[in-house]
Amino acid sequence: MTVWRILRAAGMKKTKPTRKPGLTERMRKERLEFCLRYQHWTLEDWKQVIWSDETSVVLNHRRGGYRVWRTPAEKFVKSAIRERWKGYAEFQFWGCFTYDSKGPCHIWHPETAQERKKAEEDLKALNAELEPILREEWELESKMKRLKLRNTGGRVPQWKWDAKHGKLTRREGSGVDWYRYQKEILIPKLIPYAKECGQDAIVQEDLAPSHAHHAQRAIFEAAGVARLLWCPNSPDLNMIEPCWPHLKRETTKKGAPKSKREAEEVWKKAWATLEQAKI
Repeated sequence: MTVWRILRAAGMKKTKPTRKPGLTERMRKERLEFCLRYQHWTLEDWKQVIWSDETSVVLNHRRGGYRVWRTPAEKFVKSAIRERWKGYAEFQFWGCFTYDSKGPCHIWHPETAQERKKAEEDLKALNAELEPILREEWELESKMKRLKLRNTGGRVPQWKWDAKHGKLTRREGSGVDWYRYQKEILIPKLIPYAKECGQDAIVQEDLAPSHAHHAQRAIFEAAGVARLLWCPNSPDLNMIEPCWPHLKRETTKKGAPKSKREAEEVWKKAWATLEQAKI
């Protein structure tokens, strides 16, 4: 009690530790450079930014702490137990908004075998068109480099058609990669919303592989939409991040959704009813 009184007198109290993203030295350097680059932006400048992000939704999980009234003898009574189950299903929820308007949302579903096959056919056709163009560019660049050298000995560079030289490929697994992000969000939802926001709109995205892939740059350039790539591992700098805890509280106020269908319905409703004043 003596220690407790001294700590309280010093203005201390027991609380949860502050959560912050872990940062490497490189990440710290990039964050500093980013902040210095945009330190003179005004509120009017930031109002043009379209903030976008994803969050994971876990079924049978309610946001926030639980409290129950019980006696010491009721510690293991079923009504006083919060059960934890392995393998809870989850899905990814994506959304975007600006200072003045709320954009579309999207819920990711597992990719079917038919969709995977369709993607392979699309990539095959795209690569057939892309290879001769990139090969011609590579040959021109390779020749120019060799002409600048006095001694042009050594192996003659050979063209390789792979991901390193621009070939469009997909990673293995069922996660969301650049292709799915482009086909399900970027082209049908994000780019049209950016155009609705006006020619000064800037789309903010983090450096997730699905966002930073070189194929996405071509889509933005073709649409004439500017992009603001975020620092790696910097959720605390993204204005949409505080939205996720709020929505997780809203969607679990009446209890955690028990099924994926129920969870999707409450999340879509929560997004639709999210007030612009709250944003």
